[in-house]
Amino acid sequence: MKNQRIFNKSFLFLFISNFLVFIGFEMLLPILPAYLLSMDASSIQVGLVISLFTIGAVFIRPFVGYYLIDNQRKSLAICASAALMIITILYPFLNIIWLILLLRLFHGAAWGVSTTANSTIVVDLIPKTRLGEGIGYFSISTTVGAIVAPSIGILIYDSFSFNILIWSSVILSLLAVIALQFVYSPTIVKREKKPFRFLNMIFEKDVWFPALLTVITTLGFGAIITFLVLFGEQREVDHIFLFFLINATVSTLLRPFTGKWYDKKGPWSIIIMSAVLGFFSLVILSYTTNDSQLIIAAILFGAGYGTVMPCLQTWTVQKVSEEKRGAANATFFSSFDVGVGVSAFVLGIIAKWISLEMIFRFVSLSFIVVAVLVYKDYINEKIRHKKSI
Repeated sequence: MKNQRIFNKSFLFLFISNFLVFIGFEMLLPILPAYLLSMDASSIQVGLVISLFTIGAVFIRPFVGYYLIDNQRKSLAICASAALMIITILYPFLNIIWLILLLRLFHGAAWGVSTTANSTIVVDLIPKTRLGEGIGYFSISTTVGAIVAPSIGILIYDSFSFNILIWSSVILSLLAVIALQFVYSPTIVKREKKPFRFLNMIFEKDVWFPALLTVITTLGFGAIITFLVLFGEQREVDHIFLFFLINATVSTLLRPFTGKWYDKKGPWSIIIMSAVLGFFSLVILSYTTNDSQLIIAAILFGAGYGTVMPCLQTWTVQKVSEEKRGAANATFFSSFDVGVGVSAFVLGIIAKWISLEMIFRFVSLSFIVVAVLVYKDYINEKIRHKKSI
């Protein structure tokens, strides 16, 4: 059963590299808008910091997915991490706003390559019978990195300077490149593949259902990252950071159990249960006026959203053959970006007319939609199974 192990040297070093990439990248997110404002950027230009990054990431992923069909994944991951490092170095040397925005486009592209390549490599490393459990463990590097990094970035920026923050990010990217050297990536067999078509690669048709669920699920997450801090200020909840901390802790602690549940029972029951928890988390959050209520909402969100996302990623890669894993992962991450981007944009417009608590109640319904769709798919799967007997 040795070949059934998840925690081998390659998995651990890939986990470390991915964690460092997320920390190094995400720690810049809350600071770049403030940095542009210090250069007298307009509100539109500040908004483009996020928009151009998303465009770069979504645009590049179809090409990455096609490349990964029959090319070495490790070399691409190393190049992407190195590109993140080099691009980050350039920020302090640019004093023209439009050049920074252009750099942001390339930064998003490098990010898209890195996340897609790393996620494809890890699927190659995990035993097929433990895929849900393995991706659950690996996604801890993503979840914890993304949640902890903004606080670290703010702390470094406030305590030192923008340049120190940049070099901290560069060092983390360098360490990520070094860690990848110790990852074994299986040799990819060259095979005949269909001609590249952008629309086919940006959306792998075999994974349309989990991709749709990913877009719907991330609507709630988009509301959280866009409005939670402002909501805390309005409600005078002083320790709003507890939501992110507890959310990350709960989702991390549950990963070993939820991953095994997925591998044993399949995606349907665990996604339905987790979606219901996500629904209640946002409803409770909308009524929050103190830290105790915030903690309850955070626990439920970590157990709900924090479980649904790795399950959807596992489901995505299970629906395709080995050579399509790169395209499937590209579709998954693009769906995530689209869901968060649409949520932030649309809810930002709606927020002019309705309160933030009503926004949280509104997006809580997205989890109910997910639960209903997954239950319907479960019924259809049972019908298909009976017909095949």
